[in-house]
Amino acid sequence: MSVTREKILELGEELILTKGYNGFSYQDISTVMGIKNAAVHYYFPSKENLGLSILKTNAQRFEEMVENMQNRGFNEWQQMEAFTKVYIKSNRENKICLIGSLGTDINTLTDPMRTELQKMVDRIVSWLELTLQNGREKGLFHFSMPPREMALRILASLVAGLQLARILNKTDFKAIHQSIWEEITPK
Repeated sequence: MSVTREKILELGEELILTKGYNGFSYQDISTVMGIKNAAVHYYFPSKENLGLSILKTNAQRFEEMVENMQNRGFNEWQQMEAFTKVYIKSNRENKICLIGSLGTDINTLTDPMRTELQKMVDRIVSWLELTLQNGREKGLFHFSMPPREMALRILASLVAGLQLARILNKTDFKAIHQSIWEEITPK
């Protein structure tokens, strides 16, 4: 992959996480990189192309994270911990997650972007559901609701928690994160 293309992807993602999808233009990218808009369009003919590439890159990162955890023999507790640390890092960096950022723009996204975002969220929820189910069967987690509902609850808490912490106080995310663990920890 071209270094310029990679840098455009990174900067595009950074702008989505800090300004929102509708809050930036190719001009923002070209100005920061010191290149012409035409150079951005060369790699990504449209903003939709850039958005889809960012979504696919994030989905691939998630799959690589899951595969890495499995290869390292992480149990379900360790997998959940690694997953939530991604959100802790985002909070430290005063960023929201891609799901939260694009979720606020869902009505203005193109159909292909909406579809790709939905696929990514479905995959994350399915992984959370399976991880919670397996962890509960092994006695690592305890919760009374069906695993899918708990998965949705956890993801919603993390996504919304980043947004609230950004508005209120970054330290508030710690309480949100801690409440998730209290809810699934065996008593």
